[in-house]
Amino acid sequence: MIKSVTRLRWFAPLGFALAERFVNTSLTQVSRYFTDPVLHERILDRVLEHIGPETKAIIAHSLGTVVAYEVAGRLTDPVPLLVTLGSPLGLRTCIYDRIQPRPPVYPNAVHRWVNIADRNDLVAADPDLARLFPVTHPAGDGLESGWLTDATVDNGPQPHQGEYYLQKRRVGAPIADALAGDTGPGPTS
Repeated sequence: MIKSVTRLRWFAPLGFALAERFVNTSLTQVSRYFTDPVLHERILDRVLEHIGPETKAIIAHSLGTVVAYEVAGRLTDPVPLLVTLGSPLGLRTCIYDRIQPRPPVYPNAVHRWVNIADRNDLVAADPDLARLFPVTHPAGDGLESGWLTDATVDNGPQPHQGEYYLQKRRVGAPIADALAGDTGPGPTS
């Protein structure tokens, strides 16, 4: 891992001290989210309070994508778009193996899921989420949902920075479509 990190172009000027602080802070947050059931439920409930039938898109970054995924799994009203940016959902042992529902599946209420990652983003170490979250709702159930698009971007020297993700056309285009009521092309186009 250390060897891989040292090859990242943004890492050299920042050094190990900053990287260590970033990793320790991130792991502490992840640990608390998954090991404190009261905190976990409070976080999910707080987000669910802001999602209703009028919601067009759920947009999340980093650990927020884990929360957004678990919230999406609890929704009964359809949501046209879920956007995950710099997501750790593909990290097998510390995230993927702990998220709910088990086993992880594509959230039935979500019509379209767009996952964007910078290849140098350590948090989004596995940017290919489509293979990890299969569609499970029965064919002909009236839902037109069930496709996940993975894409990569180059955020330059700060690959995990949320603002850099939000500046990308690949992020803005599906959000604009969802807000306009266009759910975008289907999974076969």
